Amino acid sequence: MNFKYDPIPFIFAKGDPYTKLCVLELAGLADTSLGNSLLLELLKTQHKDGGFPSKIDPKVSGVKETERIAFLFSRYGMPKDGLNLASCMKFILKSQTEDGGFKENSKLTIPEKIVELSNQKGVTWLTADIVDLLREMGLENTKACQKGIHWLRKVEISGGGWGLFENDEEIDPDSSAQITFLMKDLFGEEDPLYKRGIALYEEHLNQVAKDAESGFCYRNGEKEENDIYHLTHLLGQSFFFGKRSADAGYDVNDEKVRKIVKAIIHTQREDGGWRPYWSEESDPTYTGLVIKIFFWIGALQKAKINSMIEKTISPSQSCQIP
Repeated sequence: MNFKYDPIPFIFAKGDPYTKLCVLELAGLADTSLGNSLLLELLKTQHKDGGFPSKIDPKVSGVKETERIAFLFSRYGMPKDGLNLASCMKFILKSQTEDGGFKENSKLTIPEKIVELSNQKGVTWLTADIVDLLREMGLENTKACQKGIHWLRKVEISGGGWGLFENDEEIDPDSSAQITFLMKDLFGEEDPLYKRGIALYEEHLNQVAKDAESGFCYRNGEKEENDIYHLTHLLGQSFFFGKRSADAGYDVNDEKVRKIVKAIIHTQREDGGWRPYWSEESDPTYTGLVIKIFFWIGALQKAKINSMIEKTISPSQSCQIP
């Protein structure tokens, strides 16, 4: 399946170092002259507390941003006990609540319109992210990781699935999908939480596939054109572990997934990017996520990604191994 426009030039023109490095890492080009230059640029933004700037307020460290950058550092092969990564982990672990969930930095003022984050209570998808990060770091048997897993199981909604926060009674489909596949990874296909979660995932995926065919969805009761958030939130629930749904069979061979992929291609903008519903402009991070999703589900090969990158970068931005 081919994009209407090459998305790589948009990512490298408008994206931040993190987004560019994520694309290079996916293509196996992180440890190159360009990758090393971007890594250095990213490292320079690390705060004294070990965290990285929040997109809400760059003067304050964000737990969300820091855990995602820590994942990238780990995938890049940075020493787990090195100063930069160890400082990240120290900052992140301070955000764990007494009962095991993880929350955003208490020093951050979160606007009301950002409904998916809280620094007052545990956040389900953020906790799932950090559990995966701890496992990536070889810390799966630590108290912090096990408390996080226990908390996620405890906050399952009655009847199955997960909301954004503890005691939520309304399912958040993408958070629920992310945690469902994490439960399968941790406890296997016979886990009752996974079984309840995957049944709900099927329902939600069916609805998104129908929306993909119709060209619109309903948000807060209002009919709106499909946007990249709605079309990707079930296929790329986690920026580094979204492949779990593809590994479970929800790949390009699945009819529902193919319908969604066609809609994603249809909604690509002339600048090569995609726009989430809350923005008037294309978003480099979501555009990078599309690249990842297409790779995970088998709609885009690594060789094609490499070719697009090589066509985009200038000769001075070498992607040769140093």
